[in-house]
Amino acid sequence: MLQMRLMGFSITPKLHGLECHLVHQMRTVPGGIAMLIEHWVEQYHQKAAEAEKLWAAHSYEIQAEFYACREQILNNPDTMKATAKIAESKRQVKRRRKESTVDKENRIKAGRVQVKQEVQAIMDSMALEEEAMNLDGNLGSS
Repeated sequence: MLQMRLMGFSITPKLHGLECHLVHQMRTVPGGIAMLIEHWVEQYHQKAAEAEKLWAAHSYEIQAEFYACREQILNNPDTMKATAKIAESKRQVKRRRKESTVDKENRIKAGRVQVKQEVQAIMDSMALEEEAMNLDGNLGSS
């Protein structure tokens, strides 16, 4: 990599990942380099696509400055705490909505089950009465 830098070649994100993170990845993560390339490159593609949407009209130099400033802000501990707090509050709201929808569906299902059980009980009692009447009628005619 040093030779590539000395010759003025740009270092791609994949090469940077291999150079700076490969040894640690191979020592600590099952799957080692395969996981590094697969997951890290996918994450990079997502971040690059997002950056492209935000800053496509600007030169690469300005894009790099924007991205560096954004990363510095996002990696600030106070920003990370605030982001986590917002994400947690959104999760709680979504959970409440889902639970209320599920509860409503469960109440409807429970109501249907109860009606079916009541109808079945009525039908069973009618069948027992009819059977008893048939037994009484058969006993009397013998």
